[in-house]
Amino acid sequence: MTTNYDVIVCGGGPSGFIAAISAGRAGARTLLIEKYGFVGGMATSAWLGPISPMHFGDERVIAGIPEEFVERMRQAGGSTGHLRCTNPHGSGAYLGFYDREHYKWTAIQMLQEAGVDILFHSFISDVVVDGDTVTGVEVANKSGKTVYSASVVVDATGDGDVAAIAGAEHTVGNDHGVSQPSTLMFDMANVDTEKLKAYMDDNLDNFEWASEMVALQPFSEKLQQQHFVGQGFLDLVAQGLASEELYLGRDSILFLTTTHPGLVHFNSTRIAGVDGRSAESLTAGEIDGRRQVMSLSEFIVKHIPGFENAYLAGTGTQIGIRESRHITGEYVITGEDVLHGRKFDDVIARGYFPVDIHNLKGKEGYQGGGVWADPEDSYDIPLRTLIPVRLNGLVMAGRAISATHEAHGSLRTQGGAMGIGHAAGALASQAALRHEQPREVPYEAVEAVLLEQKASLRRDPEKVQREKDAADAANAAALDAGLITGRYFPGALAGTAPRL
Repeated sequence: MTTNYDVIVCGGGPSGFIAAISAGRAGARTLLIEKYGFVGGMATSAWLGPISPMHFGDERVIAGIPEEFVERMRQAGGSTGHLRCTNPHGSGAYLGFYDREHYKWTAIQMLQEAGVDILFHSFISDVVVDGDTVTGVEVANKSGKTVYSASVVVDATGDGDVAAIAGAEHTVGNDHGVSQPSTLMFDMANVDTEKLKAYMDDNLDNFEWASEMVALQPFSEKLQQQHFVGQGFLDLVAQGLASEELYLGRDSILFLTTTHPGLVHFNSTRIAGVDGRSAESLTAGEIDGRRQVMSLSEFIVKHIPGFENAYLAGTGTQIGIRESRHITGEYVITGEDVLHGRKFDDVIARGYFPVDIHNLKGKEGYQGGGVWADPEDSYDIPLRTLIPVRLNGLVMAGRAISATHEAHGSLRTQGGAMGIGHAAGALASQAALRHEQPREVPYEAVEAVLLEQKASLRRDPEKVQREKDAADAANAAALDAGLITGRYFPGALAGTAPRL
């Protein structure tokens, strides 16, 4: 390893490792710096359950390196690939389940194949700035403190830490400085999923929403074959909260199947008021999250059918942070841009997910304080959102790009972060190789790299129709095979369909 690179990517999460692969494949000497001993960020350290959809409806809008990554995991027996949700409310149009160890290893393999140097167990302790130009970062680790220099630094820390240290303009959370709540994810093992699903089938009126899932491609027979998601047990949770048997930050339980039989994932804690920029606030959040997990896991075993012999299999290494800084860029993407499916001439990634804002202060779901709003169409994310105002030598990636609180509620998902990271790596590589600042690189140069790396920047109507036909055929086959019941389509059965 050297200490001088074309591109340094800070953070190995979904956006960061994709950015590093893109830059490396484009010919830039690239270093990826990550605080843990593995990559994946929130997907592996915070124990996310599935990869959020890469689709708007049945149209796959995130392609290229992210899609290759998912496909390689599927072929290795570590992922289901894309699953179509029969009811997209609450989870989106598609989900992709993965084994976290396969995720880590597949990402490392792709990084090494792209010629990327990896530095684990390392924190960004300072940023080197010459005037208004970022020229490198100081790293603290077991070896001490070392300065690494680069033509371009990519901030994929999630919280915009590099940009903030460099003095970038930014906002935090919504207009009042309040960020989305955090969550400590956990898994429970030895679950009778057939019994759990039967209970859900018979009690849909006690769920805010629920969905069955349909595989578009075959996946390993060793993995769980029938998949579903639900958010509910409303009466049970209400009783537990009222009696104080249950300590929980929300009024429902959100659970999903996983790649492994008998293992169920929970996105069911809510930790409001956590400031992702503060070690003290994070510490308090971690403690409260673990209190919620221990209470809820015991409550589930006692009261929910299918969990009689289950046990807590593990929790995330850290709480999952949804939102903190939004670094102000040359364009700020807004909620209106998202909801109206706005298109831009300098598109570098396509957004697709509903505006999903969890209740900022209360326990209630979408019906009592949260937001779930579907865009009219897929929307474009412009190149300018990756370029901080004033600062040179810096490119933003992931959820900290230039966006309002409302727009962030859509683009923050894992698939969206991967698409943004793909673009960040392409921009950074071209700035370094052309000896230009990121804001000076012609859009056409970035576009060319992304298209060469098979990213999806614009709609192909014929491809959309093929994808819809394939999804409809898979849905019909799943009905015939009994893998789905047909009861989970929105409004399929009046009085029994999930309340939307």
